[in-house]
Amino acid sequence: MKNLITQYTPQLEQDLLALHTGNSQSKQYFYQSVMNILQVPKMSSFQKADAIADAFISLDVRVEYIKEQQKILSNLKKQIETAKSYAKEEVSKALLSLGVEKLEGLKISSLTATGEANKSVAKLEILNEDELIKAGFFTIELDKEAVEQALLSADQRHEVENYADMKIELIHKSATIRINKRKVPLAQDELMVAA
Repeated sequence: MKNLITQYTPQLEQDLLALHTGNSQSKQYFYQSVMNILQVPKMSSFQKADAIADAFISLDVRVEYIKEQQKILSNLKKQIETAKSYAKEEVSKALLSLGVEKLEGLKISSLTATGEANKSVAKLEILNEDELIKAGFFTIELDKEAVEQALLSADQRHEVENYADMKIELIHKSATIRINKRKVPLAQDELMVAA
């Protein structure tokens, strides 16, 4: 004798999955699948409830599986991006150590090496936020952009100089390469001739 629960669950699950379209036909199919289970005379109400719930539980299992795979893929993506970043830095160092800033290619236009660089960036430091707010440098909270502009202007500097200061911060930029792709890729026979 066939198990009545498993006999009806696959069709119900398929019809449940088809509901993603939201169209009236898919809703009607799902409704009919539910009715088919509910109208089986040889099934107890417990079996009917389990048969319907199994379709939803199966979807929950699928969703959890997808979430786990997304986490794995997200971690893998981060690893690949980190590896790519380090690889670009090392290729740049290698090219620059040989005195090469640009390396022409056949499949790509060129590789361009950029050395390490440090740049200075002004960073606002608030010394007394309350006094700056009293002096009118605020929106709903302190307007840091206005304070920066006041510090940089000769007219307003005296209003804020006792309460805020600009510090120069050194930002390190790692060496890297840029892969300049061709706008029109070379045909296979052109690559062979060029080689």
